[in-house]
Amino acid sequence: MLKKPRTHASALRRAREEVHQALRSTELLCRGTLVTRTKLCGKSSCRCAKDPKARHGPYHEWGRMEDDRLVNTMVSPQQAARLGEAIEAHRRLQRLLRRWEMVSARAILES
Repeated sequence: MLKKPRTHASALRRAREEVHQALRSTELLCRGTLVTRTKLCGKSSCRCAKDPKARHGPYHEWGRMEDDRLVNTMVSPQQAARLGEAIEAHRRLQRLLRRWEMVSARAILES
């Protein structure tokens, strides 16, 4: 049996509903990136200067744009975990919005 082609109206409804569902199920949204790194302290007598495995950290750093400037903030491991979830939620929502936009444009152009 052949599948019935999906109409633009049903594709639009589905895309819109996916965005609405994502918004309802998302508590936190954050832009940016989360970096985990180790650092050298700069003391020549410290073991971190000789052994890369002995570097200090890990440290978690959140980078994002604010007022057209890059802002970096050191965060705790607990904050890093929550920020990671919020950043992924933001990216997922952006993908859904781009899909909704593409379906909308096709519907407009083909109507």
